Amino acid sequence: MRKLRSSGAVILAFFLSLAVFSGVTAYIEGARQSREREQMKYIASSVSAQAYEELSSQLSKTKTLEAFVVQNNGGTEGFEKVARLLVTEDAVRNVLLAPNGIVTDVYPLAGNESVIGHDLTGAGAGDKEAQAAIARGTLIMAGPFSLVQGGMGIAGRLPVYLDGSFWGVVSVTLNYPAALNGITSIESLAAQGFGCRLWRINPDTGEQQTILASGAAAESGAYEYAFPIFNSEWVVTVFPLQPWYKTASFLLSVGVSLLMSCSVAAGVAAYTTIRRMEREAAECRIRELQKQLEYDRTNVLLTQISSHFFYHTLNAIQALIRLEPEAAYKMTEDFSRYLRFKADSVGAQDGLVPFRDELRTVRAYAEINQIQLGDRLTMEYDLFDADFLIPVLTIQPVVENAIIHGIKPKVGGGVVRVSLRHGEGCYEVRVEDDGVGYLPGDEKTDRSVGIQNIRTRMNQYPGCSFTVESEPGRGTSVLLIYADNLGDA
Repeated sequence: MRKLRSSGAVILAFFLSLAVFSGVTAYIEGARQSREREQMKYIASSVSAQAYEELSSQLSKTKTLEAFVVQNNGGTEGFEKVARLLVTEDAVRNVLLAPNGIVTDVYPLAGNESVIGHDLTGAGAGDKEAQAAIARGTLIMAGPFSLVQGGMGIAGRLPVYLDGSFWGVVSVTLNYPAALNGITSIESLAAQGFGCRLWRINPDTGEQQTILASGAAAESGAYEYAFPIFNSEWVVTVFPLQPWYKTASFLLSVGVSLLMSCSVAAGVAAYTTIRRMEREAAECRIRELQKQLEYDRTNVLLTQISSHFFYHTLNAIQALIRLEPEAAYKMTEDFSRYLRFKADSVGAQDGLVPFRDELRTVRAYAEINQIQLGDRLTMEYDLFDADFLIPVLTIQPVVENAIIHGIKPKVGGGVVRVSLRHGEGCYEVRVEDDGVGYLPGDEKTDRSVGIQNIRTRMNQYPGCSFTVESEPGRGTSVLLIYADNLGDA
C-alpha cells in the first residue's frame, strides 16, 4: 500500500510539474508567435512597398503618353519618337495608343503586330481592367494576363479625355515576371524561415492567381495583407516554413519541460524513498527494541523464580531427607535440572530453545509437584521424538498454570496431559487438564499475566499462535502452534 501511495505521489508530481512547465512552454510559444507575427507584418509591408515602387516607375509612363495625346489634340503624329524614349528597359514590352479603345499605334511594332486593331472594350484578357478604367476615369493596372502577341504581361490602362470628351486609352505593357525582378525581399525570406506568396483575384476567372511565390510549405499560421496598387488589389501572404509544433524553440521547450518534469518526479521519488526507508528503519528499530524489551522481560521472569515454589520445594526436600532419602535425592535432582534450564534460558539465542530442553524442564517441574501432591497429580505425555525450536518459556508456564490453578484447587486432584502433533509446516503442542477450569475473562491476576506473557512471546514469531479454551468444572485446554522453520536464517 505504501509503495502504491509512493507511486501515486510520483505520478502526481510528474503530471503537476508537466502542467506547470507546459503552461510556461505555452507562454513562451505564444510570445514567439507574437514576435513572428510582427515580423510577418513587416515582411508583408516591405513586399507591398517594393511591388508598388517597381511598378510605379514603369506605369507612370502612361502619364507621358496622355500628355502627348493632349498636346497633339488627339493626333498620333510623332508617337514613335516619343515612344522610343519610353521603351528603354527590358521590363517594358510596349506602349500603345487606342483611340476609342481600338489600338492603332504600338511601339515597338516588331513582335507586337497582332496588337494592332485589338479592341480594349472587348472580352479579351486584360480588357476588363481597361473598361473599368474608362468607367472610372483613372489609371488601372491589369494583369498579369496572357498577351495577344504571346507571353504574359502587366499593363497600365489610362483613359484620355479631350475637352471633357473621351478620346481613348493609352497603355504601357510590362513583361511578366521581369517587371517584378526588383522585389528582392521575397528571395531572402527562406533564410529567415518564412515563405511568401503575392497573388490577386483574377477578374476574368474569379480565382486566385499567384504572381510571385517562395517556399512550398503549407500556409499554416499565415499573415495576409491586402494592399491597393493602381486601383487594383494585390494580396501578400507571409507564412512560416515550419508549423509551430516543429520549430526548434518549441521542441526544445517540450524537451526541457519533460526533462524538468522527470527531474521533479525523480526528486519526489527519491524523497519518498528516503522517507520510506527512514520510516522502515524506525519501525525496524522499534521492533528490535520491542524484541529486546520482551527478551529483557523474559530474563527478568527467569530470574524471579517463585519464592513460594522455592520455599516449599526446599522444605519438601528437607522433610524427605529423613523420611524418604531416595525421594529427596530425586526431588533435588529434578529441582537442579529445573534451575539449570532457567539459568540456561537467559542466554537463549533469539529467545529460542530446543523443544527437548523445555520438555525436560516440564518433566522436572511436574515430578517435583508429583512428589509434593502425590496421587493427586497424574502426568500423561503423548509425544514422539522431535527436534525443533520454540520460544523460551511457552510450554512450562502453561503446565505450571495447569497444576497450580487447575489441579491443586480441585478436590481429589486430576490429570495434566501434554501431547505433540506434527501438522503442515508446524508443530502443535496441546496442554490439557481436567481441573477446576474458569470462565474466559475471569482469570486470576497471576494467571492472566502469565497467559499474556506467553501470548506476547508467541506473537513475535511468524507462524506461532496461542489458544486457550476453558470451562468451569471441565478443565482447560491450551493449544500452542509453532512454525517448523523457526531459527532458519
